[in-house]
Amino acid sequence: MKEELIRIEHGVFRSDTGEYRFDISVSCGECIGVYVDEYLTSGTAYLDLFKGRLALTDGRAFCCGSKTGAAVIEHWIRQNTMLVDKSRFAGRELTMRDFVLALGRTTSYRQKNRSAARLKSLAATDMLRQLGLEHSWETRLADLSVLDYYRLSVFRAWFTGCRLLVLDRLTEALRRQDQDRLMQCVQLLLGHGMAVLLFDMDEMFMFRYAGRIDVIKERRTFFRLYPEEYGPRLFELLGWERASRPAWMERTAPAKGKTVLSVFELSLPPLPPLSFEVCAGEIAFLHDENYSTGRRLHDCFLGNQGWQNGIFRLDGRIYDHSELNRIIGTEIGIQIERPDRPGGVLFDNMTALDNLCTCLIPKADKRLIRKKLVSSILEEATRWFPREMLLRPISAWSLPDRLRFSYYRWYLLNPKLLICFFPFAGQESAHHKMIIDMLVLCARRGMAVWIISSGIDAICEKTDNEEFLRRLRYIKE
Repeated sequence: MKEELIRIEHGVFRSDTGEYRFDISVSCGECIGVYVDEYLTSGTAYLDLFKGRLALTDGRAFCCGSKTGAAVIEHWIRQNTMLVDKSRFAGRELTMRDFVLALGRTTSYRQKNRSAARLKSLAATDMLRQLGLEHSWETRLADLSVLDYYRLSVFRAWFTGCRLLVLDRLTEALRRQDQDRLMQCVQLLLGHGMAVLLFDMDEMFMFRYAGRIDVIKERRTFFRLYPEEYGPRLFELLGWERASRPAWMERTAPAKGKTVLSVFELSLPPLPPLSFEVCAGEIAFLHDENYSTGRRLHDCFLGNQGWQNGIFRLDGRIYDHSELNRIIGTEIGIQIERPDRPGGVLFDNMTALDNLCTCLIPKADKRLIRKKLVSSILEEATRWFPREMLLRPISAWSLPDRLRFSYYRWYLLNPKLLICFFPFAGQESAHHKMIIDMLVLCARRGMAVWIISSGIDAICEKTDNEEFLRRLRYIKE
């Protein structure tokens, strides 16, 4: 039997957002997956536990096989756990050496000198070789690829002697082949007795690597899945089975239409110039591995940072950056990562009907009577959502319904161009099919759909929507 590191039974944790009930059990050399129903509530709280921000107020705690109190288990977590996510440190001049030494756990002058010497030891050199890291220690952190940044994080966990590594949503930042390469590195840590938690929303990824999956639902540890149960059982537990598609959604894909968006040598420093076209009815995908392209484009369309040179042509007309505000929300739709978050495309305190009317009525002919138009919008929307739901505030809707409604809103508005920033990031895999279906529906209406995301290959492998695959085209950066 493997040595137990920590175990919390019937644990009650409280924060400003409410009460959570988590059962946690992890032993040396174990790789455990954690799958949550709602990242912004249960997911954030679960991660806060390993950041030292969530206190245990009730339940039984065990540390290294011995029963202990809340203070001891919290101290052990702070001293022995390292959390790694896709967010790099902001300092542009921070080097690999700084990342390992200055941000490690050593504090005294003598300890730092010993650690600096250890970087040159045969053991450290051999570990770097096994991890595939061949950079100089003076290499800036910002210059590393995303994969090498994660590899360096794995090395730092080994170097500092942490006993529990928490990897937060690797699949949002890494391509499929890079995920496999990194997990080969993680296997080295597991072989050294370190425990690993895979906190992710890609069930296929966890099925491949986790020896157990803890399912977190409704703010508590709801169920534990073991390898013999992997598969559809996960969705059954979460209640995310999809209803079959209405018959009217099943149509063959029309031929590609006219060019809607044409971009030529668009200069958005520090990015290389962009040149591409997106046609009506097409779903174009721009790969952004390290989120730099997405951030810069987001600032261009929703901020004040325009392009320096180049041509942006929409539906045959050339636009300056200063003119974008006039057409965003009408000719150009913007779908952000999570439309239900603050700053998203939905107004939480308004009813769903009011959300639709707010965007549709200004686009209508002024001679139309408002009451008649609202009635028409409501009649059309009831084909998709129950009438009583449409008359309730969006904040009262479930996450899957809010997500589907956000795309339906663009479907009704029918802009010429729909730009989707990271539509699959942070979304449970159970929602991917619904997002794909909605993107196809928007493309059917003649919209040019432009997706900016860190990866889509794994999603394409799983989808049964052949029309999506036929319409999808990769844009070369």
